[in-house]
Amino acid sequence: MRGAFITRHVYRAAGAFIGANRGNVAVIFAITLVPVLGLIGAAIDYSRANAARSSMQAALDSTALMLSRDLSQGLIRPSEISARAQSYFAALYNNGYTKPAAIETTYMAGGGTGSTLQVSGSGAVTTGLMKMAGLPGINFNLSSTAAWGNPRADGARQYADDRQRRGVFAERRQPLRVAR
Repeated sequence: MRGAFITRHVYRAAGAFIGANRGNVAVIFAITLVPVLGLIGAAIDYSRANAARSSMQAALDSTALMLSRDLSQGLIRPSEISARAQSYFAALYNNGYTKPAAIETTYMAGGGTGSTLQVSGSGAVTTGLMKMAGLPGINFNLSSTAAWGNPRADGARQYADDRQRRGVFAERRQPLRVAR
């Protein structure tokens, strides 16, 4: 008996609420609140993922440059590249949004063509509000390549320096002429 009374009272209140024309702003606000909160959550999660991605790219770039400097100066052997890359990257990348990132290094020693070193990494950012929309994380893969010792580039630079020293470029400069 008491359950029927409560049910009837709830139905009457719901019917009165739906039929009321004075409080429809609250209903529209409640309906639009869900997508607005979803978009805010997407913006927050995307900006966190973008910050983590930018931070990882900067760390990979610095790691590749430091390793190429160490290799070109003979401070490390090719067998030590992975361990040194891990230590450089761990010191440079300290983003709290991502899971621990894994990096890989690929070194190609070139005889006459120059050497290249590629450092690749991947990461994942766990989303906060977008989990409710079915997106548990945002993954990204990045890489950075450093090249040095290219005789073609060094030769071209040397050729340009020699021409500039001899004044070849200065001979080609002509005074400005006034248009009439």
